Amino acid sequence: MYSMTEVELTDPALLALFAKLADALGHSQDEEPEKLSFEDAGLLLAVVAWHDGHAVGCGLLRREDDNRAEIKRMYSSAPGVGSAVLHYLEQKARSQGFSSVLATARIINSKALNFYLHKGFKKCPSYGKYRYSSQTFSMEKPLN
Repeated sequence: MYSMTEVELTDPALLALFAKLADALGHSQDEEPEKLSFEDAGLLLAVVAWHDGHAVGCGLLRREDDNRAEIKRMYSSAPGVGSAVLHYLEQKARSQGFSSVLATARIINSKALNFYLHKGFKKCPSYGKYRYSSQTFSMEKPLN
C-alpha cells in the first residue's frame, strides 16, 4: 500500500522524482519549457507517493478551465504506484468540482499512452500549450 502526501513544489522528494522523470524521458529539467509555480501555472496540488519510507511516485493536478483539471508530471518507480497516484489525483479533482481530467503524453512515450488509455482516458482535441504540437497525444477522462 502507498501513502500520499501533498507537498510544495520545492519538496526535495518531489524534485528527486522530477529528476528521475526527466531522465526517463531523455531530457534534463532545465529543458522543460514550463515554469512550475502554483500561482502562475494554475497548479492545484503536488503529491508524492511513499512506500516503506521511500518516495516512489508523484503527480501534479492543474486547473485547465472551470470543468477540467490536468494530470501532469506523473512518475512511478514501482508497479501499482501510477494507478495509486492517478486515483488520488482523480479523487481530488472530483472533490474540487471538476467534471473531467486531462492528460497529455508524447506520442513516442507508449508506456504513458497505454497507461492512460487503460485507465479510461480517450483521445480528445489538443489543448493549451499542446494545441499545435504534432508530437503529443491529448486524452480526457470523465469523472462520474
